[in-house]
Amino acid sequence: MGIINNFFGMILNLIFEGVAMITPVCTLGITIIVFTIVTRLLLTPLQVKQMRTTRAMSKIQPELQKIQKKYENKKDQQSQMAYSQEMQGLYKKYKISPFAGCLPMLIQFPLIIALYNVLRQPSTYITKLGELYTQIADVLANNVTNVSDVINKILEQIPLSQNAMIEIQRLGENVTLADTLSHFTTDQWALLHQNVSPQVFALLEKLLEAKHGFEYFLVNLVDSPAQLVANGQYLAFLIPIAAGASTFIFSKITMAASQPTQGTDNNPANSMIKTMNIIMPIMMGVFSYQVANGLALYWIASNIIMMVQQMWVNKYVDKQQAILEEQLRKDREAEMAKAGVKKKKKKKPKPPTEGGQPVEAKEGTQEESPKKVKPATEDGQPVKKKKKVVKDQTSENTKQD
Repeated sequence: MGIINNFFGMILNLIFEGVAMITPVCTLGITIIVFTIVTRLLLTPLQVKQMRTTRAMSKIQPELQKIQKKYENKKDQQSQMAYSQEMQGLYKKYKISPFAGCLPMLIQFPLIIALYNVLRQPSTYITKLGELYTQIADVLANNVTNVSDVINKILEQIPLSQNAMIEIQRLGENVTLADTLSHFTTDQWALLHQNVSPQVFALLEKLLEAKHGFEYFLVNLVDSPAQLVANGQYLAFLIPIAAGASTFIFSKITMAASQPTQGTDNNPANSMIKTMNIIMPIMMGVFSYQVANGLALYWIASNIIMMVQQMWVNKYVDKQQAILEEQLRKDREAEMAKAGVKKKKKKKPKPPTEGGQPVEAKEGTQEESPKKVKPATEDGQPVKKKKKVVKDQTSENTKQD
């Protein structure tokens, strides 16, 4: 993760340097928004790949089900190999990678964690902020006796946030006063003001003004909505509400784009997705309420940018899907025509057999069924047949003698 963190940290620092040349006010907030746009553009190819695969897989479901049904009850090794080959041939024919639907999600997960790590401690990666906090720490170390005791006293009254404590513990023995000060909220800076002499705070005035200009964007981006609400700034509730609402809207748009033609309301997988689309916005709202406003700003900006990005991705994927649908239509029509020709072909009659052996037809002969001979008639009355008298030749010869 260190390499990925440093890569995104370098991008964040370059953007901050450019924005600082334009304006010394709201610098960190503008940097986070621009940084979000840049990172989302870097992740666009993965989003397109995931969307195209998801929609293409839904288009070829009839072909997939046909192959599955063909090998449904065939569990031998040869049949399974043939099944695998036919599936791979189908994917290759329509240029679909079945793993492309989940691969982008697996790739994006560590990237999102890296983005979170960078924005959780911006002064570590942004050179100007790091130098600014180092200068503040040097002034305190050189002008305040037992500065560590003063800092500990402040932290006893107002502890660091859980997120800040994780970062401090991660640094271990390498943690510096500048690292601790980079996590100070507005309340903690006010308490520091009370615990040092006016002369020391006068030395810090210009440095703190520069820090405030960098970190302020409607609210102080180092503070959390929970801290602002505790101080009576109830409008800070809008930050987690905006984070949750933008998450909900984006998830609805994404789900509609991924399954635009599927009427699968009773599908258990879709039911689970719908449940997650409700749970995730709530979780994101609670999360944004506890963490620094800078992270909440990143999440809100990311959701808004991804909504706009999704519109472009939909148009791009729709063009590719139109080509796939046309190819599927031609292939299905050709298959139907082929099946129709087979049905029209008549089977040849089997030759007659006697005792299991075929009977050879004799040339020039034709078997005819015998016809019944009508009896002779006289005046319409049948003539009775006369009995033939057979004379005994022997008796006649005796009479002549």
